[in-house]
Amino acid sequence: MKKLIHVLGSNISHHNNTLLNFFNKLFLKEKFLLKKFLFFVVTKDKNIINIYSNLEIKTFDNKLLLAKNVIKNAINNRYNRFFFHGQFNVFIWLGLLFGGIKSYQFWWHIWGADLYEESNSLKFKIFYIFRRLAYKKVGYVCATRGDLDYYYKINPKTPSFVLYFPTKIDLSLNKKKLKISVTRRLTILLGNSGDSSNRHEEALIAIKKQFGEKVKIIIPMGYPNNNQTYIRKIEKVINQKFKLGEVIVIKEYLSFNKYISLLRTCDLSYLIFNRQQGIGTICLLIQLCIPFVISKENTFLKDLKLQNIPVFIYGNKFTIFSINKIKQQIFNLNNNKINFFPPNFVCNWKIVLSLFAKR
Repeated sequence: MKKLIHVLGSNISHHNNTLLNFFNKLFLKEKFLLKKFLFFVVTKDKNIINIYSNLEIKTFDNKLLLAKNVIKNAINNRYNRFFFHGQFNVFIWLGLLFGGIKSYQFWWHIWGADLYEESNSLKFKIFYIFRRLAYKKVGYVCATRGDLDYYYKINPKTPSFVLYFPTKIDLSLNKKKLKISVTRRLTILLGNSGDSSNRHEEALIAIKKQFGEKVKIIIPMGYPNNNQTYIRKIEKVINQKFKLGEVIVIKEYLSFNKYISLLRTCDLSYLIFNRQQGIGTICLLIQLCIPFVISKENTFLKDLKLQNIPVFIYGNKFTIFSINKIKQQIFNLNNNKINFFPPNFVCNWKIVLSLFAKR
């Protein structure tokens, strides 16, 4: 008898918990899915088995242990299928590349960072070569429209489906329609984490050039862990270019509700990553009618354009007048028709999970 195994192969607790919570609720409603799937999760928190009681979960303390179990299951029964969510596990990519996992067994939901080559480290540059070869063996791929287009440059023949991460948002949020006064100091959210992909230094310089001293900049940097060296680097830039109090760096990890409270204080956001990232933050900004600046290199820009979401493109000039204009356009959007908002993305999940179960 074949096993259908969902694999969360890296200990990214906030994303993994969001996904498990989504499945836990979905399985409660969709009886046809119940007991069909197993979940392999890298975590030291054994309590998740009790928290997500509708799911059959097996936990592993590290990536290698999980990968060994996946490859063992793949070899022992070639009818087994694996759905990899945000594949950040080098051992699994190697298992696919060298035949431990066959192409038809390998389904992959791209999360963004797992698709791109951002590190300049030699070990990662070597790994990227192997991963690129492994990409060509993926049996089925799911992603945002933009990420699929990027993936097609590597392997255009892989069967695919547009699928959005079941991001956590608060559907009860009220839109902010208030216009921004030309005399008031702008409050700007810079980035969605303390990862260098946010290009904080570049964004700080651009904001300073665009708005001078008429800004208050808030930078959430409580995630990922152990990023103190990078924070110190950005603080050095802040001390050189800004007056005391103009930039606030938040070093603690913010709960969901605290993050929303922070966003409510903002007039504008700079999210200038050069890849797909921060869809959860983008959804919240849309809900709150907060315009955002995005890089033209971000593949999610294609999804935004398909849904007629107005944005500012990084590098272009804009004014308080144009910010207010975008705020009004966002206010006029019908969020019930945006594909990457809940519950709209649930339909595609049901289709994909049904396909996964049948093949």
